[in-house]
Amino acid sequence: MRQFILTGMMALALPVLLVAQGSDYRFGTTVRINESDTISTNVIAAGQFVDVFGYLGDDIFAASRNLTIHGLVSDDAIVVAQSVTLRGSVGDMLIAAGETIVIDGEVAGDLFAAGNEVRIAANAHIRGNVALAGNEIIFEGGTVDGWLRIAGNDIMVNGTANNFVELYGNDIAFGEAYKPASSTTISTPHEITREDIKNAPADLNIIVEDPDEAWGTALLFSIWFYVSMLIIGIILILVFRETMTDLYRFSTERYLRNTGLGLLLFLAIPIAIIILIVLILTIPLSFIVMMLYGLALFVSFLLVALTLGTKSIRYFKATEVYTDYFWGLALGMILIAILTALPYAGPFLNLLLIFFGLGTLFSYFWQLRVNSI
Repeated sequence: MRQFILTGMMALALPVLLVAQGSDYRFGTTVRINESDTISTNVIAAGQFVDVFGYLGDDIFAASRNLTIHGLVSDDAIVVAQSVTLRGSVGDMLIAAGETIVIDGEVAGDLFAAGNEVRIAANAHIRGNVALAGNEIIFEGGTVDGWLRIAGNDIMVNGTANNFVELYGNDIAFGEAYKPASSTTISTPHEITREDIKNAPADLNIIVEDPDEAWGTALLFSIWFYVSMLIIGIILILVFRETMTDLYRFSTERYLRNTGLGLLLFLAIPIAIIILIVLILTIPLSFIVMMLYGLALFVSFLLVALTLGTKSIRYFKATEVYTDYFWGLALGMILIAILTALPYAGPFLNLLLIFFGLGTLFSYFWQLRVNSI
């Protein structure tokens, strides 16, 4: 399991290598690649709807509300959407994060997917390894050639697995069509025996974990979080190129001042929200402030990752190029994951990074406002 986590963290750097190459950028309400289209470069897409029916000769990075792949992506697909559906083919790795994910096509490489509901349907064939995380995971059919690891609340396994299977969850069930070629291991916080499980496979291992030590699901969701943030961050850098460049420059000029301001904001804004709620008439305003506060924390995380990684890269380089920001964002997320996981010092460092990002973001936009007056 820990090897899988490390593999997932290393995968964060992959999009940066690809974005640095020539890419086809597509933005709009609807981004559609028709059946007759043939694209040989990377595709970076963002919109309400992203539909791929044609042929992509390289990778696709996409963020949208609804995303479907009916055609062929010859290399990697790294996507974030409210709804992700694959009915075509991906020639290598597929990384997907969303509310609902349905895999009903072919993935020639590994599959990493996380969402509220993740479904591996009857026509699915994943030739590599599979790692799934979510509230409800349904492996209702299809075939997985590599190992299969699932972490979720409700898990149903009913397909063909040609390697070992590891399941981490609260409610785990097996269907009559479940065909494991190797061992199946269940890790659960509940006391259960083989007799309690219907259609239990012959080679079944049961591990009862202490609920406080059940770390599998949390780590899988951490990977989902970092991959999602990386894709969104790359798109923000592309769309708001000048703003992100200016924000990076601004963040490197006032470390201590911005961190101190961030501490004050981190404490003051929640207090202000509580006061607005108590006053009753200002409850609608409190929700607006709450949403803006959450958005600020989200963007400040990306800013901290961008600053840490880009500053580290440019420390060892004589020249500065625009692609440093893509490399820096991925490296920064890895550095944040490592720093915040350190024993004892991790929570303290995490707070410092939050303070720095929040303070920098507020200072930057406040200065823009002052200069515009």
